[in-house]
Amino acid sequence: MSRSFTVVIVSLALCALVAALLPRAVRPAVEAAGRAAWVRLRPHLPGRLRRAARAGRDRIDPAAGRSALVTAAAAGIAWSAAGTLHLAGPVVAAVSATLSVQMSSHASVREGAQRLLGTLAGIAVAVVVWGAFGLTPWSIAVITACGLAAGRLLRLGDSAVSVPATSLGILVAGSAAGEAIAGSPITEAVVWQRIAATALGIVVGAILSPLVGGMTPVQRARWELAGLSTGIARLLDRLGAGVRDGYDREQAAQWLARSRELAEDLDDATDAVDDLLRQARWSLRTPVRRVTPLQQTRRALDHGVQQVNSVARSMFDATATPRAAAVPEQIGPVLTAAAEAFTAHAALVADPRADAETGTLHELLATLRDVRRQTLRTVRTEIDDTGVLVLTGSIITDIDRMAGTLERSAPALSVGVREPGPGIPAVSEVLPAVRLMWEKARAAR
Repeated sequence: MSRSFTVVIVSLALCALVAALLPRAVRPAVEAAGRAAWVRLRPHLPGRLRRAARAGRDRIDPAAGRSALVTAAAAGIAWSAAGTLHLAGPVVAAVSATLSVQMSSHASVREGAQRLLGTLAGIAVAVVVWGAFGLTPWSIAVITACGLAAGRLLRLGDSAVSVPATSLGILVAGSAAGEAIAGSPITEAVVWQRIAATALGIVVGAILSPLVGGMTPVQRARWELAGLSTGIARLLDRLGAGVRDGYDREQAAQWLARSRELAEDLDDATDAVDDLLRQARWSLRTPVRRVTPLQQTRRALDHGVQQVNSVARSMFDATATPRAAAVPEQIGPVLTAAAEAFTAHAALVADPRADAETGTLHELLATLRDVRRQTLRTVRTEIDDTGVLVLTGSIITDIDRMAGTLERSAPALSVGVREPGPGIPAVSEVLPAVRLMWEKARAAR
């Protein structure tokens, strides 16, 4: 038994090593090799085969395929590990691994941890209630009620049902195995083997579930922030084109609705940055100070979302309010220049190697300010309507704030920022100090 246990531990450690290295080192190398091979083979392939390959690539969802592959691998590994440990009914381990991957892979780090804790709570509830009352109608009712209560306490939301479901699943599987194998009702040995198989499946699922997402927490945070900045840029570009070419109330309503949808994208980006901060506190490779620039970017884009919403609201009110001042077409180039600046900002956020290469963004911001000055001078010269001048000044103010936000020079960005107080240092911050103390101790000897 000890040899089987050692084999399982070594196998799980190897799986964890592969899961850690695959997204960081192996996957980029494989993708680069695949692209290079495709570039070389493509000219030599028949046109019909190229079209078939393109159609297959468009129809296959990479996330769905990756999820199916990782889930299948987790179920197989859990089944094999349970069989190696001679646990009764390894199918329970396979089912537990499948549920663990599917519950945690598409959630954030916090939500995934809560759901896995819910499954462990289900196991604990089953053991405590079964040991105290046995298997009776009353114990089944108590298990269900306590499981739902534990799920609510863990703030699992709709996944709270996983706690009593796990508890009852252990008892059902154990009862079936006991009757089929021993010809008797559920026994203590069968229950503990089912619990061990369930826990084994959870461990396997937790190890492999990060592979489903396809991105590390740092990559996911950058991707969400870059997507939000790109969304702002696209909306500003539409607003600029609408001002130049003319727009109606329906178009303005669509732009205003899209500006409000950006708040949902902001929430996703906030969750990604918060998850990265939690992960960084326990990471060996991601220091907490690496998260600080992304937190500043998220705060800047929060202001950017509010400012583009203000511009979209002004343009909508100009068409929806009777006798309201119209937005002058001269302001279109300013909105387009702001869109170009946000596009450059998105590229800067998406590429972790471009942190110091901000020349393009600074140039575009300088261009934006030049266009802003020219536009304001033109409007003041050509337009006498006070309402139009006031509306133009309002939009120009929002554009100025966008420029200050992207430049991180706006004073409002520092309001409400909490200074880091005393607390437990992150693992990545402790390791260098421990390594230095160790080297000093060795040198002293």
